[in-house]
Amino acid sequence: MRLTRRSLSRREREIIDGFITDICREMGLPGKDADLRTCAWEAFLSVYRDAPGSFSGDGLRGWRRAYSILWQELKKEKQKMYFWRQGRLSLDQPVSEEVQQPLVELLRAPHGDFQNGVCLYDYLWRMDPDESRMAFQLMRGDSLEEIQAFYHWSPAYAFLLRNRLRDAMEAYLAI
Repeated sequence: MRLTRRSLSRREREIIDGFITDICREMGLPGKDADLRTCAWEAFLSVYRDAPGSFSGDGLRGWRRAYSILWQELKKEKQKMYFWRQGRLSLDQPVSEEVQQPLVELLRAPHGDFQNGVCLYDYLWRMDPDESRMAFQLMRGDSLEEIQAFYHWSPAYAFLLRNRLRDAMEAYLAI
């Protein structure tokens, strides 16, 4: 025998909606947040579908179970919602949607030193002034075309500087 499920009446929906609003208020959550309400409705309906009879009459068993499950689900959502406000940043998350490398891999070792950076900057300052300018602009994130336009260099000269800079960096890495 196939059971057909009836839809909730308007009065039942209002009672459940008030139930959800009360729980949100107890937890200090915004009662009008659509995502939270959707999560809460899903949790409530999962309990209701399992045992609709436990909600009727004087049976409080269904309401107690629904309250417990709603509380747990809304607590999870609250943690997700306020995660960024708490000033914590998960280092396991990717850098961005395009770069899937975890943030933890970008951290420097706590025992690392600054000597390599100092040597590189010293090496760059001792190079030809135009090569040095190009290196620092590239490190700031400028493109070759932007650097060429900023310094009013010809395309051939910018290309020549880039090749000389590449050779100088290969020599620096070999040291």
